[in-house]
Amino acid sequence: MVYDRTTGVLIGNPGYDITDGTATDESLKKELSSFILSASGWRAVVTASKDEEDRDGKVKEETLLFAAAAALSFFRYLGIEKPRILMGRDARPTGYILAESARRALVSQGAYIDDIAISSAPEIMAFSHKYDGFFYISASHNPVGHNGFKFGTEGGVLPKAECDKTIGILKEIINSDGASEYLRSLIKTDDSECLKRHDKAKQKALSYYSSFVMKTAAVPSSFTLPFGVVIDFNGSARATSIDIPFLRERGAKLWTVNAIPGQIEHAIVPEGENLERARKTLEEAYRKDSDFIIGYTPDNDGDRGNFVYMTKRGKAEILSAQKVFALVSLIEAAYDVMKGRKKTALAVNGPTSLLIDDIASRLNVSVFRSDIGEANVVTLAEQKRKEGYCCRVSGEGSNGGNITYPAKVRDPMNSLMTFAKLYSTEGLYSFIMKALGKKADKTPSLSSVVSALPSYITTSAFSSDAVMKIKCTDYNRLKAEYERIVKEEAEANLPDGATRWEERQYEGSAETIGMGTEYRTPDSTGGLKIQFYDEKGPIGYLWLSKSRTEPVIRTIVDIKGNDMNAHDKLLEWLRSMVERADRASC
Repeated sequence: MVYDRTTGVLIGNPGYDITDGTATDESLKKELSSFILSASGWRAVVTASKDEEDRDGKVKEETLLFAAAAALSFFRYLGIEKPRILMGRDARPTGYILAESARRALVSQGAYIDDIAISSAPEIMAFSHKYDGFFYISASHNPVGHNGFKFGTEGGVLPKAECDKTIGILKEIINSDGASEYLRSLIKTDDSECLKRHDKAKQKALSYYSSFVMKTAAVPSSFTLPFGVVIDFNGSARATSIDIPFLRERGAKLWTVNAIPGQIEHAIVPEGENLERARKTLEEAYRKDSDFIIGYTPDNDGDRGNFVYMTKRGKAEILSAQKVFALVSLIEAAYDVMKGRKKTALAVNGPTSLLIDDIASRLNVSVFRSDIGEANVVTLAEQKRKEGYCCRVSGEGSNGGNITYPAKVRDPMNSLMTFAKLYSTEGLYSFIMKALGKKADKTPSLSSVVSALPSYITTSAFSSDAVMKIKCTDYNRLKAEYERIVKEEAEANLPDGATRWEERQYEGSAETIGMGTEYRTPDSTGGLKIQFYDEKGPIGYLWLSKSRTEPVIRTIVDIKGNDMNAHDKLLEWLRSMVERADRASC
């Protein structure tokens, strides 16, 4: 058995037969149907019990064969005789056995594999620049019993069009006669040689990732983080990554909890009550040392991280996902403007709060929007850079975190480095407070910037109000019926101060203004927004989209101001329209 030298994490057991011969071609096809396949990842509940909260690492043989097929589909997509592929996984209990299957399948095809085992998504994606591609086992923010696969090249996941090609290959593999026996034979392959390289590969990955974070932050090597940071790892993959040594080397004081990978204390998605442990720990740390002003909790693969911060009242508060992204966008955009960079822009997704537009207008910065999905905002940012824009920050405000060029994935390390700029870049704090129309304190204060942000209320993407189960499977038909209802009822339901509304539709990296099928692609998988305006500009929206990783419709409302009743009224109307459109479409 092979273990990681530093953490003691089990990496592999060469020669041990992980199959039991129970899977058939038909049961494998059934397993395929249980997975949601998208560019954001191929995910399902994979535990043997099929309980999404099951923390047992056991899976059925069909799931092992699917893992082998997923790896094989990426191998065939690459079209390279002996590709160099970097593998890794998040800290879920099922990750180890799925990695055994995928790794052996890739070795059986002649691929050169380095497996860095439990590793954060930003870590593996950064280091994958040294390889032909990466294959990562993770279900991101989903509950612990879920798992899945994401893969890509050049440091980012494959865009939708390319991912669709791999899905086609996957289905061809699984639907072929004798698929179960063929895949079973692949995962009996001896992979001991690649396991011997693990420790060296892991150390190289950590070193490269540290340098990459500094490059992404665009700061000098002398840059420091002059404050204390609390980290609730929640047993995530970040517990094996650079966080602790990287931050200490740059002057930060640290207080960590739940730092053993795989020991997941609370629900994974870093939203709402799941940030309570970090919030309470930050208050405790602050009472002992007032240098502790910020904390974060990552999701299990460590790309999403949301934050808590100390207020001037001596109390710690949770930053919503939208505010985390807004703060990063504000600080980085102001940093670029101060540096004299021209045509500064931000690339965001459709349901990112209009708070971003409000901030951008104060800095003379452009905002461009895509459909949901990391690959879409990354593609949009690349397009804008080719058009001559300085577009370093992109992201999905509804999920929190930022993607800062040249990174192609969210990373709480990047967010933390941005917050540090507020304290370590001379004049930046005063410049930001002036842009927000507020008086600056004598010394930089994150709390002051948070308080100075314009007020917007946005439905959390992970609240129960943002998720609706529907019966209609024809999303295009549901959209058409929804548009009909909106057209009839919009004027009577405009929020206070609104003088007009318009529809915006999203497909991939494109945003189109207009109502009806002629403004969207035939498959119509993208998001739809009804946006409200007053005499000065946009003041709110209704958002509708079909999840690509879960079988649900997502509904979000964003409204300027502090009137929760106005938000709730719009949300009630939105959900009512979706319910009626669903009934009429079935």
